Amino acid sequence: MSEKIIIVHLTSSEPIKAGKALRFAKSALSHSSVVILLLSAEGVLVADKAKPTFTVPTTQMDALDTIREFIKDGGRVFIGLDDMKSLNIRAADIIAGCEQAETSYFFNILMSDQAVIMSW
Repeated sequence: MSEKIIIVHLTSSEPIKAGKALRFAKSALSHSSVVILLLSAEGVLVADKAKPTFTVPTTQMDALDTIREFIKDGGRVFIGLDDMKSLNIRAADIIAGCEQAETSYFFNILMSDQAVIMSW
């Protein structure tokens, strides 16, 4: 298993793009010991349990259950606090297991030599 940090950066809540990112993040867990789903901009909406969810394309799972399974399987989900604020999303609306983080915290991970970033 690779020592690379795979970061799947999702900025969209559009089902096709978000679904691709979620499927990729789940698949990445079998290739690296550290996989992070980074939700920013409208991507934050995908983890909002107060909003309607969608079925991830090519699967039978909804987006929230896909994220829950990703976390259960060892993945980490980071959500930008500034994005939550700009979208008026409360911490209580985000599914359990997601980690809220300031932008400065992300930079420590993003600047790592081990980080590989895929974006949707």
